[in-house]
Amino acid sequence: MVSDLWEPIRDYIGNIDNGSMPAVHHYTTLKGAREILRSGRMWFTERSHLNDPSELFHGIKIAGSVFRKRGRTQDADHLDASAKEVFRNFRFFSASFSFKCDDASQWKKYADDGKGVALSFRASAFNDPKAQVDKFIVDGPTAFVCPMSYDAARLESIIGCIIDKWNGSNILELCDHLFMISSMFKSNLWESETEYRFFVHHPYEKILKSDYYKTREKNGQVIAYLEMPIKNWGSAEDFPIYRIRLGPATPDGLEAQLREFIFQCVPPFKEKKFRGPAPLIDRCGGYE
Repeated sequence: MVSDLWEPIRDYIGNIDNGSMPAVHHYTTLKGAREILRSGRMWFTERSHLNDPSELFHGIKIAGSVFRKRGRTQDADHLDASAKEVFRNFRFFSASFSFKCDDASQWKKYADDGKGVALSFRASAFNDPKAQVDKFIVDGPTAFVCPMSYDAARLESIIGCIIDKWNGSNILELCDHLFMISSMFKSNLWESETEYRFFVHHPYEKILKSDYYKTREKNGQVIAYLEMPIKNWGSAEDFPIYRIRLGPATPDGLEAQLREFIFQCVPPFKEKKFRGPAPLIDRCGGYE
């Protein structure tokens, strides 16, 4: 049964115009790009390891402020402890993309200081994300896509609507939905990235049972992630990646090497089943 608290979030997502989205782009290292192309899978990073840690509890802080403005100090006081419990018991994963295919800061931060690539995805790769995720993760995970917003006033308004829907009986349910909506918003310091995210949300004990749940070590930390198959990966007509853009610091000759890699390692190209052009491989031609 879907909670009534989901309604303001559903309405927010539904009011975002995704219909005109031509494509989104994923900045990564050369090693990361080769692995995506070889496996047909994307890594969805668990929320505690995202690049802006402040976004994790931002919505909880706003909700506490809304409660206090309404004179509901007891509810506000209960939020912090309840939010920490929800944070332990649920997992929220996301894969990040950008509407910009040639952005200086993203080449630097996410693509090995310009030595990596940007993979350009067709919009069709994000159609009906719930149906795609349900193929691989059981027991009804939440899955959706949307552009990130950098409008703090809009977030506070939606949180107010969620609180209006809450009947006061289950504060853990409230915190869970506050985490969901706040994950769709970031500080305006990140606005230049024009980020687009694919989200997957599920209880911890259920996600642990999935074969797609993985962990790795990085800088002394255990990083949890989902290794999710990309929609239409085996399609002969609608292969999801239509372009591979090389960063400004990649060496000469990499275009030919990647083209050879695609035809040797990437289905359906290696199986000679692709009926359209292979992904275009070009070089960064000047920052947007």
